[in-house]
Amino acid sequence: MIRRHGETLLLLLLGIPSAAVGWQIARTWGLPAWLPALLAGLLAILTVAGATQPRLRELAGGAAIVVLYGLPIVGAIVRWHLAPGTTLIGDGAYQIQLARNLLMRGVDPYGFDYTGTGLERAPWGQPFPNPALHHLDYWPGTLVVPLPVQAAFQFATGWWDERIWLLLAAAAVFVLLRWLLPGTAGRMAAIAFFLIPGHSLLGVLGDNDLPMIGLVLAATLAIARRRLVPAAIIIGLAIATKQTALIALPVLVAFGFANSITWRSIPRYAILAVLPMLALIGPFVAWNASAFMRDTVLYNVGNGSEAYPIQGIGLSTWLLQAGIIQGARDAFPFLLIQLPLVLAVWILAWRWLRHQRQAGNAILWIGVAFFVFLFLNRFAQPSYVLLGLELITVGLIGRLAAARREPVRIEFAASAA
Repeated sequence: MIRRHGETLLLLLLGIPSAAVGWQIARTWGLPAWLPALLAGLLAILTVAGATQPRLRELAGGAAIVVLYGLPIVGAIVRWHLAPGTTLIGDGAYQIQLARNLLMRGVDPYGFDYTGTGLERAPWGQPFPNPALHHLDYWPGTLVVPLPVQAAFQFATGWWDERIWLLLAAAAVFVLLRWLLPGTAGRMAAIAFFLIPGHSLLGVLGDNDLPMIGLVLAATLAIARRRLVPAAIIIGLAIATKQTALIALPVLVAFGFANSITWRSIPRYAILAVLPMLALIGPFVAWNASAFMRDTVLYNVGNGSEAYPIQGIGLSTWLLQAGIIQGARDAFPFLLIQLPLVLAVWILAWRWLRHQRQAGNAILWIGVAFFVFLFLNRFAQPSYVLLGLELITVGLIGRLAAARREPVRIEFAASAA
């Protein structure tokens, strides 16, 4: 039964709590109860139809993602556009679009004082002002790559919401998951990624990890297809977009060695990866190196009044609550804990991927590396924990699907011999 209806069971397991989150969002927005009830009824009909009619499973899974993940984000965009003074967007997504507007005006977004821009009204659960008012810790790819899209949209409509770009990134992630894991495994992976409880709420606020995740998955796909030149360029673009991509780099390199990269060719691909990083980061370093370093490096690893305060649901919060760390901005050597453990994950990934070359295994180890490093980080946001869990779940689905296919291949090879 699980093998035949695993997709439907997964949809129910994740769809019901996601629907509960969506219902609460609708109640918070004051929407009439019949609207989410109507959508829930439509989704239930599609789920039952998908369980009884296999040809409708694609439609049921896609509809669930659109209704439970996409529609709340579209609703948040509409509400923000109609009532821009309300706090309906996360501080990260809002700061990114503000920084991009600064860039289009010729102003350096790093080192800029964002006080008075509306960023101070974004959700912030601390008794002191948001330090993001004085620091932009996103790397230049986050600003530069979508800049033409924002500029064109603003020119045509006069407004912009960063979640439009993030929805496009989500669509790209959906397509990449389907290409990486064909058939039922791809549908289940997409359901697991987007409907894991809490993801829709993060999407409503602005899940700005999605563009980086899309690039990491694109690099994984390129390596799996042995298109190593575009893979190297995409890896460099991912790192220039968000520093978090560095955590995935050793796993991607290991996956590359499992797919025809050699020690002799690695310098060539390293140069190709560095080029987009230099193209995107170099101009900002030349513009104002001290401001760039303060915002993107010292802000994340330093201490004092301008450091990012300890918060979230990870090790740092536990240590703070236990009194081992006295203050939210006190220094603590988190890297001394993070590096040995993530290094162990990288070594295990290298050993594993030498013999297990499926893309699902690479995604699994990327997820484990993300989870270990980010859970032990100075600030372990819920989005970081979800990011690791989503990729681990997707990787496990891909691995199980590959294990299921393997006996068929062995049997076919034996019969052919």
